[in-house]
Amino acid sequence: MATDKMICTSCCGLKRGTQITCSSECRYYPFSINGYDLWLRIDDILANKMLDYVVANYGKDEFKTIIEDMDFDTENAEEMDATAIGSAVYYALFIKRNSDNKTLVEKWKAEGWPGLNNDECKMMECRINNSYATIIEIQRVLDHQAMECIDLFDEERGKFILLDRSTASRTTIRFTRLLTWLVHYPHFSRMAINEVSLKRKGLTIKEYLSENFGSFYKSVFELAHEKQLAMLNNMDMHQCKAFYEIDATKFDEVKAILDKYPDFEVREKHHDEMEFPGTYYYSWLRRGESKELEKEMLPAFQHKDESEGVGTIGNVSLYPRELVIETFSKQKYAFTKKMVDKYFGGLVTLKNEEVIDMAKQMAARIKEGRGGKRPSVKEAEEVPLEIEQTVMKNFYKKQYEKFLDEEIPALDGVTPRQAAEDPRMRPKLLDLMKEHLKGIERHNRNRNLGLDITWVLDELKLPELK
Repeated sequence: MATDKMICTSCCGLKRGTQITCSSECRYYPFSINGYDLWLRIDDILANKMLDYVVANYGKDEFKTIIEDMDFDTENAEEMDATAIGSAVYYALFIKRNSDNKTLVEKWKAEGWPGLNNDECKMMECRINNSYATIIEIQRVLDHQAMECIDLFDEERGKFILLDRSTASRTTIRFTRLLTWLVHYPHFSRMAINEVSLKRKGLTIKEYLSENFGSFYKSVFELAHEKQLAMLNNMDMHQCKAFYEIDATKFDEVKAILDKYPDFEVREKHHDEMEFPGTYYYSWLRRGESKELEKEMLPAFQHKDESEGVGTIGNVSLYPRELVIETFSKQKYAFTKKMVDKYFGGLVTLKNEEVIDMAKQMAARIKEGRGGKRPSVKEAEEVPLEIEQTVMKNFYKKQYEKFLDEEIPALDGVTPRQAAEDPRMRPKLLDLMKEHLKGIERHNRNRNLGLDITWVLDELKLPELK
């Protein structure tokens, strides 16, 4: 149905959106949200026609050269190949200019869009007039396919609806920022990743970003890759083991110390530990004298008392002739060695040590293209969801109660409460809380925990983030 009147099927197909003004709710109008499935079918067909037109005008060899300029190495070769081809098509059509300073898409339009139907012509017009590279920020995920966004380079546009089922349903959370190629259609917007590499004087930020999108996208990819490697190479994620020999006559004394001090708590054997008769297993906790370690740790990992939880240091395995201490950071390992000397004195003798840099192993796998999935130290035990939700909600409540009055480096050393009262600090506070909200939403998506820090936003007077 067109606005204010009925139309026939033939007129709908030939004139909708061009000669006929269509309702924004019409499911037969491919540029309405209800007509999105039809838009996808048209876009798929048009993509092949665009490719054919480019190849017909440039030739296969020259177009192949453009694709090669757009390509770069990544683990997902198939996805990046598709991105390179799409980027090459957009570059050849919309950016590259001939000796008369005309683009190929201008030539196609001047010819009257041969080979395209009414819907495809409308789609091309939108891509000519409302298409550019930019950075968007997702404000809300509305449903399985729609997101409410803003363009960080176009404040006057305000919020708009972005349609992308893959992004909305699987990967995106609030305040995620995306460098993308954006196209605005009559009732929604779409994004596509395309690379371009042309420079001209007198360009606006959007024009420059659009014409150099390939370089920017590659730089962002490479910077993220290097940042991940740098983080891993500087991360204290080491599997450290110390093997102490016990005189057979001293076993009972060693066990008595483990049972006496609150630092040690009896636990079940982990699946990857040796099963040996007469073996006892303990967790080494930041409790008792071992709580002293927390003074060297970041505030987020410190606990005032056990109502806020008890941190761990490592695992202890007591065999008939051997005491094995295991930690997962060098900091904790150095601490345990001092405490073993203090608690066990001459009862045990260090015989062997193992230190494995797991972070560097992960970095090496990423460099070799084998992925960066973090190896698990031990399999997580199954915990009922209701219990996990309760525990995590209590944990985050206590953490954020402390957070409000902690001095935060990202806020130039002031507390969030203080930043909320200072107009100069408000932008930094907003950016910080966006990152926190993204983390909370990521946990909720991955684990269905139902975490909510709306009360924190109320405390900080940040209604725009709710």
